[in-house]
Amino acid sequence: MNRTAGERPADNTRYASSGSGYDHVGRRLRTLEQCALHKRTLRLTCPECGHVRILDAVPLWWLFHRRGWEDMLSAVCGRLHCSACRARDGLKARPRITVGRDPPTGDPLPYPDAATWKRLVSRYRS
Repeated sequence: MNRTAGERPADNTRYASSGSGYDHVGRRLRTLEQCALHKRTLRLTCPECGHVRILDAVPLWWLFHRRGWEDMLSAVCGRLHCSACRARDGLKARPRITVGRDPPTGDPLPYPDAATWKRLVSRYRS
């Protein structure tokens, strides 16, 4: 990352009031990997046009994992943009992210293969 010590990414992450942004012990979910393991979804809301897309965290984690991108929720919005604004104006509006449990919308992203998913889950089982 080309970031100096004083710079931090803009944190556009919100947590739904129902406690869905927390795990079963009450710890805040801070990475895509944690959201995927706890079967959460991410609501992406465009601040410019209000367009909403809900993504399942498992295939989004898989996309970030395959490409070697940082999976902190604060850094995720830097890799995503609003498709409606992009098609209309050519702008790359960065979405706000809300962790929740709503059903996904739109075209689904590909899920990881069973062996990869089991390997991830087995690391966190105790």
